[in-house]
Formats: sequence, C-alpha cells, structure tokens
Amino acid sequence: MARRATRATTAKRKKAAPRKTNRKKTAPKKKSGGIGRLMLGGAFVAGTLSAIIAVGSMLELDRASDAMGRAADQKAPNYALAEPEPTPMLRKDYKLSEKAAQSERGRTGYLVGETSDTPGASAPDLSDNVPVPAPTSRKPAQGSAILSGDSGNDVAVATVGPTDQPWQKYAALTQDTGNKPVIAIVIDDAGLDQSRTARTVDLPGPITISYLPYARDLQAQVNAARKAGHEVMLHMPMEPSSSSIDPGPHALLASYDRQTILNEMNWMLNQFEGYVGVNNHMGSKFTADPERMQIVMEVMKARGLMFLDSRTSAKSVAYSTAGRFGVPALTRDIFIDDADDAAKIADMLTRIENVARKQGAAIAIGHPRDLTIQALREWIPEIQAKGFVLVPVTDVLRRSMQSVTG
Repeated sequence: MARRATRATTAKRKKAAPRKTNRKKTAPKKKSGGIGRLMLGGAFVAGTLSAIIAVGSMLELDRASDAMGRAADQKAPNYALAEPEPTPMLRKDYKLSEKAAQSERGRTGYLVGETSDTPGASAPDLSDNVPVPAPTSRKPAQGSAILSGDSGNDVAVATVGPTDQPWQKYAALTQDTGNKPVIAIVIDDAGLDQSRTARTVDLPGPITISYLPYARDLQAQVNAARKAGHEVMLHMPMEPSSSSIDPGPHALLASYDRQTILNEMNWMLNQFEGYVGVNNHMGSKFTADPERMQIVMEVMKARGLMFLDSRTSAKSVAYSTAGRFGVPALTRDIFIDDADDAAKIADMLTRIENVARKQGAAIAIGHPRDLTIQALREWIPEIQAKGFVLVPVTDVLRRSMQSVTG
C-alpha cells in the first residue's frame, strides 16, 4: 500500500511582543505648505519691484528735469520790448568820488570801480566824478575788495558785511511754516512784457520774480513787486548751447575773457536794486564752463548775493562752483511751463506737489504767460488748502543751510 506523501511544514514563529519604552510619541512633522512659500516669495518679489520702481522714478524725474532744462534753454522772450544801453567803457583804475559813491552805496552790491576794454564801446564823461588816480595806486576804496582783471586791470568791488547780505536784507517776509512742505515759485523773464509782469505781481504770494536787466522801467516794476510782498531776483542772460538761439543783450558768452565778463556783469547788476540774487537766463553752454562760472561766483561772493541754478543743462557746474566760493546757492526742481499747454502745466504743478511732499521743499520756475498765470492763480489756493506753504526762494535757502549746519 502506497504511502501518502505529506508536505513538510515549518512551525509558525510567534511575533515578538513590542518592547515597552518611556519615550513619548512625537507628533509627525507637518510638511510646509506651498501657500506659505508662495506668500514669502511674493513679498520678496513685491519689495524688489518697489525698489526698482522707486529708482526708476528718480531716474525718470532726473531725465525729465534735464529735458525741461534743455527746452527752456531754447525759448527766448520778445527782446523787441527791451531798451538796452551799451556797456559803458570806464577809465582804467578809477574810483568814484566820495560824493558820487555816497549816492550809489544804497544800490544792491554796487561795483565801486570797473575797467573795460570792450571794443566799440563809448566812454562816458566821468570828469566830474572820477579823479585821476596816482599811477601806482591800486588800493581799493573803503569797504571794497579787488578783483583782478585782464592785463593787470583791477576791478574794485563793493563788499558787504555778514549782517548786510542782500540775499538776507531784501528777502521777502514769510510765515513760520513749521514742518509743512514748502514750495517756491520763481517767475523768470519778468519786466519785458510789463502787462503780464503786472499780472504776475497780482498773484497771491509770496513768490519770487526774476527780472531781465535790459527791461524798461525796471526800478518801478521791482518796487511794485516788493510792495506786493514778493521777492525779486535778477535774471542774468548767459550763452545757450545752440548758436541759433539769442540770449539777449549783454549776455555772458563763453568766448568772453575775464574783463568782458566783469564789465557785462557790472552793467547788469547795476540796473536796479532790491534783488536777493541771480539766476541764469538760458546758459546751457556758459554754466557748463568752470572757468567762466568761477568769475561769476567771485562777483556773487563779493556782493553778498545768492545764486539759483536754473539748470538748463545737466552739465551745469554753477551749483558746485558756488559751493567752492561759499556762495549761497540752490537748484530748481521743476519747470512749470516747458510747454505752453494747459494740461502739461497742470501735470507739472502736480509734480511740484510730489517733490515738495517727498523732499520737504520744491523750487519751480515758470514764465509770465497767460496759461501759466491763470494756472497759478487757481492752484495756489488749492495747495494751501492741502497743507503746503508758498514761500520765497530765500526761505528754501535758509532751510537748506540749516540742514547742512544742523
């Protein structure tokens, strides 16, 4: 009988009992969610974009500012309204008699003496007031300094004491602004078009009005502006980059030698009194010339005047040169009416507010044109309601000086 085959089977092993331990069970770690990582990444990207936009905005403002300066440098007022006199050629090394000097000392930064080699200029009869000096005498009159001219010709320039600086003496009064953002409006090319200049004077202020030195009836116009509470500057013509643009009579040209620059400045600065300083009319070429701007700043320093760089060129060295000579100086921020267009003027006025809000102060330059005058008349009450304060340009200057000195 056959044996039944049987399958060999192995005995089943018993599972070992789990060992007891005192270690507490820890909750399983949660995997970080994608939402958190996404939010963190989004915040980083947003911050980076904000920084890029901020830098881009500043660069865009700089580019826009340079573009406005170039455009302003190409626009000339109606010189037919001017009545310029020839630059006088004065006797070498003269000084005014005491009687004549006394009558002129009240004038803003009056030049006591001047020499000239300007070709074709006629010499006025100065025999009543100008004594013939000793050939070796180059001693300046009392209260004056010597600026050397070309070929040994010296120029005696009246100096002022630290408490009698014209930029302080003739500054328009302004209220205590506290920490409010301030805006200074400067109207250039004033004086030629007397009707529009008078309408500018009627604007609520104080604003700063800069008069061209070859306009008619200058002192009467200036007196009216100061009586209305405005501040006054002299708008000094300087050579633009384009030879096809006329900067007007007596403009300072980059081709002039030192003596001619001093002669022309002397004529312009003696046309009226009561101004706090000078800003350039055009001048993209001249203000980029360090040697010529040094001569300008020597005169500004001697006369106690401030200088506002209209910044008609990104290459202007006016502000930096003023700093080297200790001349109080500022630069403009915005041109209001680079385009004589109501919509664009409104856009520029909004930019002024933004700059003032960001920097604490803004300087804007405009011109006595119908659209500009009307826009300012409506805008000035609006910005005052928003908390901005309208101030003369010297108020911004004082603020900048305080921020430097602490």
